[in-house]
Amino acid sequence: MMQLKSNFVFIDRLLRKVHGMLKYSLAALLSTLIVGLFSSPGMAASFETISTDSGVFSGSKSRHQPGVNVFKGIAYAAPPVRDLRWAPPAPAIPFAGVRQANNIGPACWQMRNPDNSLYARGNLQRSEDCLYLNVFSGAQTESASLPVMVWFHGGGNTAGHGGPLIFDGSNLAARGAVIITANYRLGSLGYLAHPALTAESKNDSSGNYGILDQVEVLKWVQNNIENFGGDPDRVTIFGQSAGGTDVCLLMSSPLTEGMISGVIGQSPGCIKLDRRLDEGENSAHVGGEAFASRLGVSGNSSASLAELRSLDAQVVIATPGVGGSTIIDGWVIPDAPYDLLESSRHNNIPVMVGGLAHEYHGLQHTADEITEQGLDDYLQGVFGESAGNIKSGYLDSLASSPLDARKDITTDNSFLLAARMWGRLVADRGSNAYVYFFSREAPVFRLYMPEQTDLYGDGGQRHFGAYHSGELAYVFDNLDLVGVGWDDDDRRLSKLVADYWISFARDGNPNGDGLPNWPSYDAQSDVVQILDATIRTEEHPKKANLDRLEKLYMESR
Repeated sequence: MMQLKSNFVFIDRLLRKVHGMLKYSLAALLSTLIVGLFSSPGMAASFETISTDSGVFSGSKSRHQPGVNVFKGIAYAAPPVRDLRWAPPAPAIPFAGVRQANNIGPACWQMRNPDNSLYARGNLQRSEDCLYLNVFSGAQTESASLPVMVWFHGGGNTAGHGGPLIFDGSNLAARGAVIITANYRLGSLGYLAHPALTAESKNDSSGNYGILDQVEVLKWVQNNIENFGGDPDRVTIFGQSAGGTDVCLLMSSPLTEGMISGVIGQSPGCIKLDRRLDEGENSAHVGGEAFASRLGVSGNSSASLAELRSLDAQVVIATPGVGGSTIIDGWVIPDAPYDLLESSRHNNIPVMVGGLAHEYHGLQHTADEITEQGLDDYLQGVFGESAGNIKSGYLDSLASSPLDARKDITTDNSFLLAARMWGRLVADRGSNAYVYFFSREAPVFRLYMPEQTDLYGDGGQRHFGAYHSGELAYVFDNLDLVGVGWDDDDRRLSKLVADYWISFARDGNPNGDGLPNWPSYDAQSDVVQILDATIRTEEHPKKANLDRLEKLYMESR
């Protein structure tokens, strides 16, 4: 089915552009004509004003890379409010004149997290009107046809946004690319499934609205990115943590056919997804009805749905019960991701994927110590009769502390296992996969609060190893913009990592001039690229434990 659809990609893109032009008001069309009359395609300065299918935006030169043009706060969809709450995104509202695009849009509604966390975000401007993206273009003319990279942030699909300084795309764009960072709906406003919503849907689906927002970003790219100097046929999606999971799901979704050419998954977790819309006691419908009940709303009628949509967004987001759980809904995600990948019912495109050596040493850095009995109870709950077998692989971690052992086991059983399995499934079906293991121990700092960067006031001492999200500043080559305590080894690694990512976006292959060779993944040899002060190619350092964990997972399927 996907292969048949791909034959119509060009026609579909053309039709969408025509439809976009029809949405213009007369004033917006006149604005576009005026911009065209007083600008020259060969002049970088004029390239700061760009027309899109909703109107004309004026950007500015990057403060960090003067050859990069930046456009912030571009609406890619209508505000998802009132009847559009818990609905697929609608097209952005056209406007007249020239709109300044110099400030990021508000973050989607989310709870404030504590300041003693690596992942503290401070007091964000939050709104339901949050479907905005930012463009960093390294092009000097519209005809540059540069590769495009679309970034989806992490945060458990309950937190985060596309605008933090750590995600500034200037240094990537300066390598010859167009970088996009985007917001998408989060938490219960982004992932609520409910029988009343499913009944309302023409696709018999609900939930996954945050994923549908991401699909809308990709549609916006197809309609508009050529005007920013990007190539709509070379679009790589990349994301980390929940964003890494989401790009895996987007790769597996029929809704993205023809819109993406490559995927980079950083610390993903999609492979084990098995929760369905309407099957079992843990179905998304059951969870959604329980959530509505906590909000004081019962029943599955249209009146119940109207009552839910009338509730204050802050009340909805503060009520527990939904989180950011994506679901197998039969439309956006038609089946379990493992099954889609195993049967080649996915976009057959190259993948680059990996994780960090000590993910949960960051995610659980505020956790209290546990006893060995507490570790045993955890292992029994997760692995049942195989608990002892799993524990035997982590005796060195246990010698440090039971909590360290739990962190290492959870790291391996989640992000690292999912990354390796994703690479294996892609490679086994004939597409190229490139698997990495990031082991550089990064300085510890508040990732998203550069104005209060030093978490412990110790200059970024490397307490947590290669912790979850510790690679972000390296990927965007933003060590000069965020963080504290970087050294020359960090800076060299950052430049190489950013070059790998750009090479992959450009060619579907991370290899390039001057870069250490990175072989495509083969499950038999299990050779991966080690990203550290010295980059090397060797057997996966966690192979023995990952083999054990994968065997258990496969036996449980």
